[in-house]
Order: sequence, then structure tokens, then C-alpha cells
Amino acid sequence: MAEGTYDVIVLGGGPGGTAVATQVARRGGWACLVERGHLGGACLNVGCIPTKAMLAAGGVCRRMRNGAALGLEPVEPKRDGRAFMRRVRDVVETLRTRAEGAAKANRAIDVVRGSGRLIDAHTVAVQTPEGAQRVTGRAVVIATGSAPVRPGFAPWDSPRVMTTDEATVAEDLPESVLVVGGGVIGCEFATIYGELGVPTTLVEMLDGLLPPLDADAGKAVAQSLAEVGVTVHTGRKIAEMSADDGGVTARLDDGTALRADRALIAVGRKANVDGVGLETVGLSPEGGILPVDDRCRTGVEGIYAVGDVAEERQYAHLAERMGYVAAECIMGYDCPDDRAVVPVGVYTHPEVASVGLSLAEAKRRFNRPRVFRYSLANSSMAVACGEPAGGLKVVADAETGQVHGALWIGPHATDLIQEFALVMRCGLTLGQLHETIHAHPTFQEAAAAVAEAWAAHAARKGRSGKRCQEPFSQHPRDRMPNDEKGS
Repeated sequence: MAEGTYDVIVLGGGPGGTAVATQVARRGGWACLVERGHLGGACLNVGCIPTKAMLAAGGVCRRMRNGAALGLEPVEPKRDGRAFMRRVRDVVETLRTRAEGAAKANRAIDVVRGSGRLIDAHTVAVQTPEGAQRVTGRAVVIATGSAPVRPGFAPWDSPRVMTTDEATVAEDLPESVLVVGGGVIGCEFATIYGELGVPTTLVEMLDGLLPPLDADAGKAVAQSLAEVGVTVHTGRKIAEMSADDGGVTARLDDGTALRADRALIAVGRKANVDGVGLETVGLSPEGGILPVDDRCRTGVEGIYAVGDVAEERQYAHLAERMGYVAAECIMGYDCPDDRAVVPVGVYTHPEVASVGLSLAEAKRRFNRPRVFRYSLANSSMAVACGEPAGGLKVVADAETGQVHGALWIGPHATDLIQEFALVMRCGLTLGQLHETIHAHPTFQEAAAAVAEAWAAHAARKGRSGKRCQEPFSQHPRDRMPNDEKGS
């Protein structure tokens, strides 16, 4: 570590913290990145990446079983839990090595291994394996991420009870599993285990899955889980849970007893705000997170916060964007971002993706919201691929076509939602989307179909297009002068 004052000290090497350090370096600055574990944060090491590697294999299992729909002999896959988890570790290690290598190669970034604690607004004490160090900087960014919530009903002293931190690094798959929590993480893990043929039960305390997304999303995922044999209990709480050498036993609030080899607790994550030294600089969390403005500034001059520690929406892509914004501001480039357009992806099968507002939310804020729908059953590509389940639901202004939100359910939904994120970010309309040629055949044509539905609605109301002074007849021949028509 070089001597001197850094442009920024970043506490946390996840997506948000790494984005800060990288952008400061690009702007000619000097960054100190403090991280006690592996770079990449929870997303790369125990979250987004390992679960996607697991879901990829689960999707293959689903397709093998459903071969008959494509005229192929269905095959029941035989899982090898140890080989499966070894492949997951290999994926993580490949990407982790890449991240570590990129940071090491950047001479404008010093990576300090250890736990950092604020001494004042410009000084951080780092406890490293070699001892205590102090670093100073013009600015400090808190990017310490989040950790799984560990509710009191679970017997955490038993290795049979796990969070996603343990599930993604396990040596083998469970023989059977009880998933507690029907949010994004719980539904993804229930999909993984169910598709792999692991007997799976999911319990969610609310009446539907995937709160607070649109109810259509929860219904679609509930149906897909049922198709792979997952038992789902909604509107039920865990009254008590115990573990022994043979497995885990849980009793629901209606008296139902459940037994499984392992229990996966996925009831949310909480910001890592303890042990950072917030009190020494006069910062205190509100609602469990650090409040920041549209430039990711806290209430203390020179201190910024990004990612899960500063946002209730705990997404790696949002953390990365916040890191970029904070870095730009630190280096003197004003870059406000209200974070209003944030796409959300759920990697179940079918995938679910959304951006913006639901119809109920839009009605509270706007005067003329209307829903425009398209079913993948009408999609040439979806039918050809044997995947007609799902569809697109767009909330837009009935007159102007301004898009308030979109929900996509089906194959590649987490990729396809980006078109609507761009439309909303740039203030485009369904009319402009309608004028954009979409390739055929593609799943993306659903966006064009919804835009066409809006255009048809607007045309019926006389609110779209420019009418000629004298309307043309439909056949070009009828527009020719009489002496040119011939006999």
C-alpha cells in the first residue's frame, strides 16, 4: 500500500464498491478498496452468480423431462450433487479470479485486505492480518453490503439450517429441503431444488409468492413450482423449528408438521451497518439503511453510501450504478440519478422481470393509466420453441403512451425487460416503440405487439397519427388520375 491521501476510500469490494474504485481510477484518481473477503461481494461469491449456475442446470433438467412436447423422448436426469456443486464453485472461482486480476492490474487502485472502521470523515482504521493500518482520503464510500436475516425461530446452532451463504457453497445437495420465504431468493432456490428432483417444500407467510411484485408474477411462479413437484404453503408462518441428527422439523401456525433433511431460510437481507464506526462521524441508519441523496451523499460532508447499505432495493446492478454516480461526484463531475427506473429480475422458470410501477401504483400517481397485454401463446417464436406460457403486461398512459411500468413473464424475460427500462429512462412512448421495427421471429416482438395494442386503442379514440386533408383510398390505382387508369 502506497503512502499518501487517496481520492476515495471504499469500504466493501462488492459491485457498488468496485464500481466506485474503478470509475475514480478512470477519472485519474487514486482509490483504496478495503475488503475483508473476496472481491465481488455477496453477488459474485454467494448470491447472483452461483444461483444462476445452479438454475442453468435446473433448466436443463426441466427441458429433459419435457422432451415429449418437442417430439423427443423424455429423460429423467440423474443428479450428482457433488459434481453439481463443484461446477458451481468452478464458475464462481473463474469470475472471482477475473475480478481480483482486474483490481490487481489497476495501479490506481490499492486493495487492502481487512475490516475497515471510520475514525473520522477522512480516516479509516483497517484491521488486516498483518496488523492495524490507517488510511486517509478526500472522500469515503460505505459499500458494506448486506447479510441474510437470521430469524429467531430457526435453530442456528445446527448445520442443517442454512442461509443462501451456506447453500451456495455446500459440498452436496440436500436430500430434501424446506425453503422458508417466498420472495425472489426463496422462489429461485425452490425452482433449483425442484427441477433437480430434490423433494422441496416452500413456506411463505403472505398470501402469495414474490411480494411486492405484481400478483400475476407470483401466480406464474406458483404454477411452475407445482409442475416440478414443489409443495407451496402460502399465508402460513413457522411457529417453531427444531433440528436433530436426522433432519429439520417445522410446525406451521395451522399445526401442519413439516420434515426435511435441510432448511433454507430466505426471509430477506439486512444492511451491514454495524461495526463500521458510523457513530464516530454522526451517521445513523434510518429504517435499517443509510439515507442518501441522488448523488449518494450521506448527511456528513465527504461520506457517501452505495448499494444494499443505502437502498431497500437490494440489487447488484443498482449498487453498481450508485457506485458510478458516487465516483463521478467525488471526482467533480455532477451526476445526479433519482434511481426511479430499476429493472428487477427473478430467474425462475419461467423468468419474471419488471420495471416501474404496477397499475395500482400508477393510479395513485397518474390520471389515465391503462394496462395493455400480450400473451406468448400468440408469439410465433414462443410457439416454435414450445414455450408459450407467460406474456407481457404494460401500464401506460391511455392517451400519450407514456410507459409507467412493465411486467414480463416468460423465457428471457430478465433480458427483454431492458427495452422498457430504456423507454422509461429516455421518456419514450409506446407510439415510438410501435414505430420501431422488431426482428421476426423473436420473443422481443411481444413489446411491439403491446405497442401496437396501444396504437390501436389510440386510433379508435382519434388520439394518434396525423390525418391527411383528403384521406387516400386503400388501393393505389384509385389514387391515379382518370386518364392514367386505362380501360
